[in-house]
Amino acid sequence: MSNVKIILKKDVNNLGEEGDVKVVKSGYARNFLFPKGLAVDYSLQNRNIFERQQAFIEKKKLEKKDNAKQLKEKIEALKLSVTVSAGDKGRLYGTVTSTQVADELTKSGFNIDRKKIELKEHIKFVGNYKINIHLYQDIYSTLDLSVLAKVEEKKEDQRPRRKKKFERRYEENEQVEENTEA
Repeated sequence: MSNVKIILKKDVNNLGEEGDVKVVKSGYARNFLFPKGLAVDYSLQNRNIFERQQAFIEKKKLEKKDNAKQLKEKIEALKLSVTVSAGDKGRLYGTVTSTQVADELTKSGFNIDRKKIELKEHIKFVGNYKINIHLYQDIYSTLDLSVLAKVEEKKEDQRPRRKKKFERRYEENEQVEENTEA
């Protein structure tokens, strides 16, 4: 397996940011990064192009960092609640996932990708939880999440009660006795 040197054209999760020079496996570069337009091959010509754009790239990074800090403050001030079906003892029917949290954040006006929401463990019980959200580089926000139980009215069993075996036999015996007397 050979490695190739690349220059990132866009931010790539778990790899780097725009303008970074990285060494990656050739298959990863050839099959994923190059076709999606996320990187270019490292050459003197490409390096010179990115050096000329370096000031612009740094300005964009600062803007992203400032936006992430503002978003962090807004998210930490938010109290989010999710209502889910639960049993009598507070155990949920299923779990609360990062997708559900992302949907609730979207309803509140925040567009956060579900992959940036870090759940330490599956949420299976009603209660209050602290959830970390990765916003940018080393900027994390903590979200207060309240999981509430959905109030469901107990439905009466709409099926007729099934008779037990001995009740059916007793009724059959009574019918037989009535028929023999008549």
